[in-house]
Amino acid sequence: MNVEIQRRNIVHRILDIENVQLLNKIEDLLNNDIYTYSTSGESLTINQYKSHLSEIMKLSDAGEAGYSSEEARKKIIKK
Repeated sequence: MNVEIQRRNIVHRILDIENVQLLNKIEDLLNNDIYTYSTSGESLTINQYKSHLSEIMKLSDAGEAGYSSEEARKKIIKK
């Protein structure tokens, strides 16, 4: 079975679910799936990623200076 067909089948099955506990479990599973990786190689779930972005935005709004382009470049090249 190809991935596209499998996705459609899963979506249709989820739409038929009326059990809230089961839907919560599915949501938890999706939220805890690895979404991306940090620059240091740490895996991040969607919730961790959103939290990380939120923290960055709060610091930025508070006037905190982030990395300059040169500092960012150096950090990336070191890895």
